[in-house]
Amino acid sequence: MSVETEKYCTVLIHYEKGVPPTSEELAKKLESKKETVQAEALEELVLLMINGESYPKLLMTIIRFVVTSRDHRVKKLLTIYWEIVEKTKDNGDLKEEMILVCNALRNDLMHANEYVCGSTLRLLCKMKYYRILEPLKEAVLRNLGHRHSYVRRNAVMCVFSIVKSFGVEVLPEAPEDIEQLLLVEGDLSTKRNAFLMLVNCDQERAIKYVLSLQDQVSSMGDIFQLAVLELVRKVCRSTSVNKGRFLRIVFDLAASSSTAVSYECASSLVTLSSSPVAIHQAAQAYVQLLTEQSDNNVKLIVLDRLRDVQKHHKQVMEGMVMDIFRALTCPSLDVRKKVMDICLGSLVSPRNIKDVVALLKKEVIKTLGYEASNTEGNLEYRRLLIRALHACTGQYPDQAQSVMFLLMDFLTESDQTTATEVVMFLRELIANYSDMRMPILQRLAECVGDVSQSRVLRGCLWLFGEYCEDEALILSVIQAVLAALRPLPLAVEDGAKDKKEAAGDKKEKKAPKITTKTVVLADGTYGTQNVYEGGEGEEEEVEDKGKTDTKKTAFRTLLLGGDFLLSAMVGVSLTKLCIKLKNLPVALRNEVLLVIVNIFKLVKQHVCGGEKCDSAVRLSQCIRAFAVMGNSQLPPPQLAAAQLVQGDWGAAQGRGQLAKVLELAAQNSEWALGQEEEVQEKSVAPDECIVFRQLRERKGGAGPAGGMDDDEDFHAARGASMAQAAADGALFAERLAKVQQMTGLADPVYVEAFLQVHSFDLMLELLVVNRTNETLQNVLVELSTQGDLKLVDRPSAVTLAAGQQMTLHASIKVASTETGIIFGYVTFEKKSAADKECSVLNELHVDILDYIERSWINELAFRTMWSEFEWENKVNINTSITEVGTFLEHIMRNTNMSIVGRSYKKTGDNKTQKKGKLTAEDVQDMLKDAVGIKKLIDTSSFVAVNLYAKSIFGEDALANISIEKLPDGKLTGSCRIRSRTQGIALSLGDRITIVQRGVQASRE
Repeated sequence: MSVETEKYCTVLIHYEKGVPPTSEELAKKLESKKETVQAEALEELVLLMINGESYPKLLMTIIRFVVTSRDHRVKKLLTIYWEIVEKTKDNGDLKEEMILVCNALRNDLMHANEYVCGSTLRLLCKMKYYRILEPLKEAVLRNLGHRHSYVRRNAVMCVFSIVKSFGVEVLPEAPEDIEQLLLVEGDLSTKRNAFLMLVNCDQERAIKYVLSLQDQVSSMGDIFQLAVLELVRKVCRSTSVNKGRFLRIVFDLAASSSTAVSYECASSLVTLSSSPVAIHQAAQAYVQLLTEQSDNNVKLIVLDRLRDVQKHHKQVMEGMVMDIFRALTCPSLDVRKKVMDICLGSLVSPRNIKDVVALLKKEVIKTLGYEASNTEGNLEYRRLLIRALHACTGQYPDQAQSVMFLLMDFLTESDQTTATEVVMFLRELIANYSDMRMPILQRLAECVGDVSQSRVLRGCLWLFGEYCEDEALILSVIQAVLAALRPLPLAVEDGAKDKKEAAGDKKEKKAPKITTKTVVLADGTYGTQNVYEGGEGEEEEVEDKGKTDTKKTAFRTLLLGGDFLLSAMVGVSLTKLCIKLKNLPVALRNEVLLVIVNIFKLVKQHVCGGEKCDSAVRLSQCIRAFAVMGNSQLPPPQLAAAQLVQGDWGAAQGRGQLAKVLELAAQNSEWALGQEEEVQEKSVAPDECIVFRQLRERKGGAGPAGGMDDDEDFHAARGASMAQAAADGALFAERLAKVQQMTGLADPVYVEAFLQVHSFDLMLELLVVNRTNETLQNVLVELSTQGDLKLVDRPSAVTLAAGQQMTLHASIKVASTETGIIFGYVTFEKKSAADKECSVLNELHVDILDYIERSWINELAFRTMWSEFEWENKVNINTSITEVGTFLEHIMRNTNMSIVGRSYKKTGDNKTQKKGKLTAEDVQDMLKDAVGIKKLIDTSSFVAVNLYAKSIFGEDALANISIEKLPDGKLTGSCRIRSRTQGIALSLGDRITIVQRGVQASRE
C-alpha cells in the first residue's frame, strides 16, 4: 500500500549529540545485564536517531538483549524506539527482524501490567504498516474487554486507527464489538472514544445509539457531548431525516455548564437552522459566554460569531443589544470596539435607543472617576463612547437633549480628539434641529473662554457666526469672546528677554528696607504705616506681577502664539455677529474693531505672516466691513468689495455647504444607524446550469462534502470547487506572471520560484530542473533572508536524474510589513567531479502589496494618527505621466490605498477579485464619487489628497500626496508617508518610487 511507503515523524526531541558514538559502543552497553545501563544506552540511541543518526545494525541487538527486559523505563523507551526505527528495506519490503518485533509487541499486549498493555496499544495507533498490525488484531480486540479502563480506552483508539488507515474490511467485526462496549461501558473517556469510532466508521450505529439515549445526553460528560454534536452536524448536513430530534438534543445541550459544549451548540444551531427560536438560543449562549468568560481572546472569538449572526438575523439580535453591551465592563479596548461595532448601526432602533443612550451615558460618567482615570486606555474608551453617542443621538433629537450638556463638559478637555468629536456632534445638532440651537449656543458662549484647543475654538466661533440670530444671544456671545481675549490690546510678551534681564540684574539689586511713617486716616485721626521699599528693579517686578494676576485664557495665548486660522475665524465670526445686530452699541463696536485691528497687526508682524497671507486678507475684509457699517468713506472698489462680503456672509451659504458635509459624513459613518450590513450576494451567471440541491443525490457522511458548511455546500452545488478554480485560466495566468527565474537556462540546475502569501506566512515553491545529461546528487537549495523574514522550513536535498525536474517547498514567517529579500545558492554533486558545484540564485523581492489591504478611515482619525505617528518618509514626485488624475489613479492602484473620509461598498460578484485588492474600476469609482477632488483635478493646477491603507498585521499607513502641474505639463510635488513603525513607511516609499515613473515602467 502507498501509505506504508510514507515516513511519519511523530517524535521530535532536540539533542546536542556532539560526536555520536559508534554502533559497537552502543551495542556493548545494550548487551549489559544491568537494566540501568541498558536504559541509558537505549535513551541515547533514541535521541541520536531522532536527530538524524542511523544505527540499522542495532535492531537485532535490541531484539536479543533488550526486548526481554521487565524494567518499566526500558519498556517505555522501547515504545519510542519501535516508533522511530526504520521498519522497511530500501525497496519498501518489511524487514525480517520485524517478525520478531511483532512477537514482542504481542507479548506486551497480553502483559499483566495495564500500563505496559496500554502504552503498547498507543504505539500501535501510530503504526502505519499493515503487515505489522495483521498478526496483532486478535490481541487488540481482546483488550476491548480488559478490566482496566486505561487499556480499554487505548484499545478502542487502536481499533479506530486501524480501520481508519486500512478500511473496515480488515476488522469487519470491529463496529459491532465497539457498539457492545459502548452499551456497557462506564468510563467516560472510553465511551467517548468508542462513540467517535462509530461516528467515523459506522454512522448508522452511532445515530441509533444517540437516539436511544436522547433524554440522557444532557446528563453525560462534556467530552461525550462534544462527540454527539460532531455527529449531529455531519448527519444534518447530509440528510433531513431525524433532524428535528437532533436539534432537540442540541437545544438541551445549549444550557450546559460546560463552556465548550455551549459554544459548539450555538455554532451548530446557527449552521443547521434559520428558525428565530434556534438563532435566539444560539445568540443567548454566545452572550452568556461573552459575559462570563474572563479571557479576552474568548470574548473576541464570541464577538466574531455574534457579528456573523447579526449579518443574517438582525431581528433576533435586536432584542439582545443590552445583553451584549454588558461586555463593556471588560477593560480591553479591542473587545469594547467590537461590542460597539455589533450593537450600533442596524441594531439600534426607536424601541431600544433610550436604553442604549442611558447605558452609554453611564459609561461616559464612569470614565470621569478617579479609578478609571488612572486606567490604561481610559482616554481611548471615552473617545469611543463619545463617537457612539454621536452616532446614536444624531437621528433621535429627544435623546440628544439628555446627553448634549454632559458632552459639552468635554469641550475644555486637553485631549484634542475628544473635544473635536464633541464640537462635531454639537455642530450636527445645531444644523439639523433648530429648537436646540439656543441652549447649545448659550452654553458654548459660557465655556468658550475655557476651551484650550484651536480646532474646537474655530468650530465654536463658526457656529456663533452662522447660527446666532437672537439679539440678546449675539450680545452675550460677543461679550464672552471679548472677555476671553482681555486684557486688551493683544501684545506679544518677550518673556525670554525679561527673564534674561532679570537674571543679569539680580546681583546688582539693593536689599529692600521697611520704614514707619505717620499718616492721616480717613476719619481725620493719625496712625502709623509700615512702608516696604524694594531695591532697584523691585518696582518693575511688582508692576509685572499685577499684570499677570489677570487670568490669561488659552484662547488669548493661541492668538498671541501665531495661530492664523484662529485669528481669521475670530475676525470673521465677530464681524458676522456685528452685521446681524441692528442696534450695535458704539462702545462694543469699537472694542470689536480694536480686537480685529489688533489681531491684524499681530498677523502682519509675525515671521510667517505678512500682508499677503490668507489670514491678513480675511481680517482686512472684516475691517472694511466695519468701515461700511460706520458710514466711513471708502474708495468705490473697496466699498464694492466690502458690500459683496457683507452680502455673502449674510446669505447663510455656509449652512448649505454644511448640510452636504453632514450628508457625506452620515453615509461614511462608522456606525450608520438603520443601515443593513451588506451581505455578499450568492449569484449564478445566466449561462450556468441550474442545480437543485434538494434533488441532488444524498450520501452518508463519507466523501469530501461531509465536512462542508452550508455556504461551502452552496458553492459546491454551483460547481465552484477548488479544483475547478485552480484550473481556471485567469488564475493560471496570474500565477504564471508571478513566477521568477532564479538561475539561467544554461546553468546545470535551472530554478524557478513562485512566492505565495498566506496571511503571516510565505510559501516559496521552487521548481528545480536538471539541465545536464548526468545524475546530480544532493541538489540542495540554500536560502537566506533579509528584512523581517524568518526561514522556518528549508528545502530538502534531492537527487535528480538527467532532465528530471522536482518541486521543492520552503516556508517563511513574516513579522511585519517590510520589503524583504530572499537570496541564496544551489549546490549539487556530480559523479565525475570530486567537489560540490554551486550556482548563485537571483534575489527574490517580496512584494509589499501582498501585505496591504484597502481599508477606510474618517478624516478625524486620520488627523489624529497623522499627528501621533513619528515615522515619515518623503518621496519627491518624478514621473513621465502628465495628467494628475492618471497619476493619482496609478499610485492608488499600485499601493492599495483609498481616499480618506469615504467608504466604498461595491456590490456584485467579486468571485474573481482578490480580497482587499484595488482594481482599476474601484479607483475610478472612488475618484468619481469624490466630487471635490475630481473638481480640483479638472480645474486646478494643484491637488492634495490624503490616502489610507492597513496591513494584514494591523499597521496603519497614511499618505499625503501633493501634486502640482507645471506650465510645461510636467508633474511635480511630493508624497509624505507616515506610520507607527519604520518598516512600512520605508517600504511604501520604495514602492511609490518604483511605480511612479509611469504606467509602462510599473508593468515591466
